[in-house]
Amino acid sequence: MSLSPELQKMYDDSYRPFVSGAITEKTTKMRPWRVFLEINSACQLKCPSCTKGNQGTGYEHLNGIMDTALMEACIDKIRNENNQAIVFLYGNSEPFLHPRLPECITAVKSRGLRCEMSTNLNYLQRVEETLAAHPDFMIVSLSGFTQEVYVKGHAGGNIEKVKANMKIIGEANAKLENPVTIQVNYHVYKDNDHELETMREYAASCGIGLFTSNARAISMENTIQYCRERDPEATPYEVHEGMPDWNKILPPPTQQWRDTMDRLKIPPQNAQEMYKDYPVSTLCPVGAGAMFTFIRHDGKVSLCACVADRRITISDNYLTTNVDEMVERRVNHSVCQQCSKYKLNMYYHLVDREKWD
Repeated sequence: MSLSPELQKMYDDSYRPFVSGAITEKTTKMRPWRVFLEINSACQLKCPSCTKGNQGTGYEHLNGIMDTALMEACIDKIRNENNQAIVFLYGNSEPFLHPRLPECITAVKSRGLRCEMSTNLNYLQRVEETLAAHPDFMIVSLSGFTQEVYVKGHAGGNIEKVKANMKIIGEANAKLENPVTIQVNYHVYKDNDHELETMREYAASCGIGLFTSNARAISMENTIQYCRERDPEATPYEVHEGMPDWNKILPPPTQQWRDTMDRLKIPPQNAQEMYKDYPVSTLCPVGAGAMFTFIRHDGKVSLCACVADRRITISDNYLTTNVDEMVERRVNHSVCQQCSKYKLNMYYHLVDREKWD
């Protein structure tokens, strides 16, 4: 099966606004290019920008660990579809909670694929073995140097524990003949810039680099609901036969969510103005089957890498669904329609470009 000429042209036209920085003309042709493989779906934090920080408000979550045989089969399929794909061993979750993380990294690397991971580093286990498996890139996500500032963005976390773990992992990494590339991703809000340089110096003392990114909402469904709430001309989600009615399922944003959006330097409601000259496409090139694919721990495939609710899926079985089928199923999806209306797909993937800093 392959995309029809009409759908292929639609795809080719839709990705052009995204060609910038890491996303190149070459990578837009790779399907999939970046794959989130959710080996573990649990996280010990409740970050307010994530649906996991809003549990109990109507979103559906499911914690679990991916079966080893399923993981191996998924990695084989990823490699067969694109042997230059990047596999991320996380997805709104904490990889160090997985008891066999080193083996998971080895499974990816043994197929010749690039392996990356992101951790909040509030918990560590099997440090030396994890580093010896040699992930290609490890990100430490945080948002402050003091607990008072850090906990606003990383609720439930302890920055002193993070800093202690940075020292542990930095020292272990320094002993390796071929150290792993480890960098802090400092999430910049309106009110935490003043702690950035202090954290940069501390990270350097641990042998860890640092880069910054504008903090943003990381839950597409929460963001859509937030934008719809603010829009006097909001339209309901279209209801398609055999599909859920998202008007009844998705909850309104919480006050915690609204307060978090107020902390952002570039809140999501700015996207429509920022990208007003970009046409709205009925096909997004960054969803499942395209540049970014998100495989859940139970083998289901999320609509895109930006949704967290377990009900927003495009396939019940990654192993039996090819990339073209995933793309076709996303055309005119009712959640995609709302996302594109508010230019959120561009917000999620383009907002850190220098022109918007």
